[in-house]
Amino acid sequence: MRHGLACAVLGGGLCFPTVPAALAGAIAGPAAPAIGHEIPPDITTPGGAPAASLAEASRFAWEEFIAMNWPGAAGKRGVADSAARLDAADRPRVWETWRNRVEAYPGIGSPTGGDGAGAAYGFDREPRYIYDPDKVHTPSGQTPGSTIACADSVANSAVPWHNLDEPDHGDTQSGLSPETPYPAQQVLLESKVNREHYVYIASRGWYGDAPMRIAKRRTGELIRQTGTAPPAAAADAPDDHQLISFPNGAMELKAAWRRLGSLDDPAHFITGRVRYYERMPDGNICHHDSKGGAGDTWGLVAMHVMHKTPSAPYFIWATFEQVDTMVANHPDARGRPVPVDLPDGAPNPVLPTAPQAYTPSITITPATADEDQQISFGQEKAEKGLALFFNQEPIAGLPSIGRVVIHRRLNRLPDAVIAANDAAQSELQKAYPNLPLAHYRLSSLQFKLTDKVAGKRYDGPDPDIYYASNPVIEPSPVQQEFSGQFTSVFAKASDYLHPTMKFLNPPPNPREPVFLNAFFGGHGVLAGGCLGCHGFRQVYGTDWSFLLERQRVTTPEVKE
Repeated sequence: MRHGLACAVLGGGLCFPTVPAALAGAIAGPAAPAIGHEIPPDITTPGGAPAASLAEASRFAWEEFIAMNWPGAAGKRGVADSAARLDAADRPRVWETWRNRVEAYPGIGSPTGGDGAGAAYGFDREPRYIYDPDKVHTPSGQTPGSTIACADSVANSAVPWHNLDEPDHGDTQSGLSPETPYPAQQVLLESKVNREHYVYIASRGWYGDAPMRIAKRRTGELIRQTGTAPPAAAADAPDDHQLISFPNGAMELKAAWRRLGSLDDPAHFITGRVRYYERMPDGNICHHDSKGGAGDTWGLVAMHVMHKTPSAPYFIWATFEQVDTMVANHPDARGRPVPVDLPDGAPNPVLPTAPQAYTPSITITPATADEDQQISFGQEKAEKGLALFFNQEPIAGLPSIGRVVIHRRLNRLPDAVIAANDAAQSELQKAYPNLPLAHYRLSSLQFKLTDKVAGKRYDGPDPDIYYASNPVIEPSPVQQEFSGQFTSVFAKASDYLHPTMKFLNPPPNPREPVFLNAFFGGHGVLAGGCLGCHGFRQVYGTDWSFLLERQRVTTPEVKE
C-alpha cells in the first residue's frame, strides 16, 4: 500500500518513498478487485486464462482470495454467508471449513460417515481427523484412528478447523516466532479441498477404497499421446471410472501457519485455532490444540491455491503471503523488524539489494540428460536473527549445513502484480480498515503454460511467474527455481528423464530425453514452479493432484 506524499513512516521510524501525487494518475494500476462472496468461476477475459494479461489474472486471484475469506454460512462447509459483511468475526471463513486432506482421504474407513449423494457425501459434517491406528499407535479407549491429546493440552470440545499435519516442505522457520515451546519457530502446513474436489473422489471411492490404477494409466497415456487432457468430469458420477479429470470448480489449497511472537502484530494476520502434532518418547503421536491469546496465537503466513476452471484445465495457481513475514535478519535501531519488501511486494528501498539470496550462498548447476543437478554451499556462516530460514540436512548427497538464512526472493515480483496488490490493499483498507486481508499480497501466479529450454534457467519475461517463487512455503533454490521433475527424494530436480527414474516415466515421452510435465491444447511444455511440479501428476494420470495420487493419509507428518 504505497500511499502518502514524499514518504510514509512505518514501524521503527523507517521512511519509505512513495509515488509523487503528480505522477499517480500516469502510473495508475489496474482496477481494484470486486469485493464479493462468490468465488469467480474463471478469468472473464475473452479467451479465458490462456489469453489473459497478468493484470487480469492478478485481479481474478485477488477476487478469489477475498471470496474465500468471506464469513461462512452456519451449518454449511465451504459456503459463504451472503448476508454477512466481510469483516464479520463471529464465524469461520469459507476456506477454513473446507475439508482437510485427512477428512477427504482418511487413514481408515470412509470419509462420508454413511451419507450419500443427497448430503454431498457428508461434506458438511463436523471435522474429524482419522489416521491409521497402527501408524499413530492409538491407545485403547480412544476413537479408532484418532490421536490422543498431548500431556500439556487443555481439553476443548471444539475440534479446530486447522489441522497442521505437515511440516513445511522446505523446513521453513521464522526468527520472529518464539524458540519455545514446541514446535518452536517451525512453519506448519495444512492441505484442504473444496466441495467439488471432495464429491468427485468420494462418489467414486477414490479416497483409497476403490482402485484407480487402470484409470490413472489410461488417463496418462491419453494425455501424453494427444497433448490434451480429458474433459472435466461431473462431480457426482459414481459409475465414471474410465478417466481421471476433476470437475470445473475443483480447488485445493495449502496454508502455512506459525506461532506469532512478541514482534508480530496479531491484527495484521488471519488467526485461528490450530491442531499440530508431536511424537512422544514412547513413539505414539499426540496432538496439541492451540489456546489463543498471548504466547499461543497462530497466524496464517501464506496460502497457495489451485483452481480448475473451464479455460484452465491445468488449474490456475496463486499464492498469497502475509506482508510482515519476510524481514531482514537484523532489526532496526528501535529493535523492530525491517520488511524485505514493501506491502505490495516492491523491494524495500531502505534496504540494499542483498547480493546473495541466502547465507551461506548456494550455487546450483543444472542437470543434463546424463548428470544430476549439482548443489554447492559457500563457507559463510548464517547468524541467528529475525529472518526466515531453513535447515539444510544431509540428504541425497547434500551436506549438513544447518541454518540457511533467506534474505530475499530469487525473482522480483512483476510490476503488474505489484500494481494489483496496491489496488487490492487500498480498496480493502478503505472498505474494511480493521480487516487483516489488507496485510496480505499476491506473491506468485501461474495461469497459462510456458515452455523453456531444457538444462538452462528460464530467461523469458517475468521469471517470478514461470517459477512461482514462494519463499515462505518453498524456501530453497531447488524449489524456488524448479522445472521438470524432482529427483533424489525431492532434494534435486532435472529437466530430463532421470536415468534412475525411468520406471516411473513410462512412454510415450514426446520430447525424450526432455521431461515434458504439462500438456494442453495438443502440445506439452517444460513448465516450472507449482504448475510444473504438479504437472508431474498430470502426465501420469491424477490431474495435477498429489493428494489424489497418494490417497489415504495414514499418519500426521511430524517434524522430528
